[in-house]
Amino acid sequence: MTKGKHYCDYCDVFLTHDSISVRKAHNSGRNHIQNVRDYYSGLEPDQVQKIIDSINKAYEERGLPKPRDLERPVGFGSSMTFGSGPMSGVGGGPGGPRCPQR
Repeated sequence: MTKGKHYCDYCDVFLTHDSISVRKAHNSGRNHIQNVRDYYSGLEPDQVQKIIDSINKAYEERGLPKPRDLERPVGFGSSMTFGSGPMSGVGGGPGGPRCPQR
């Protein structure tokens, strides 16, 4: 991997710079959010729950409050949105769960 560039597993692209502002802009983009939704909609519910549990565990280990979307059970209506909150684009992607960066 090239130093100074961030790779997005969901979109299969390298971002031009590895900065927080570039990642936030990418992660809030329409195409990225749709790619994240498509990825998770293709998983079995038990796989999604394992990913959510591993992300929750990472938050607990760091003493951080959990994102609001991770507190809802899987299948709780259709209002669960991926790509929102502080975890946007992080965790459980094609490369497996990742801890949030500080």
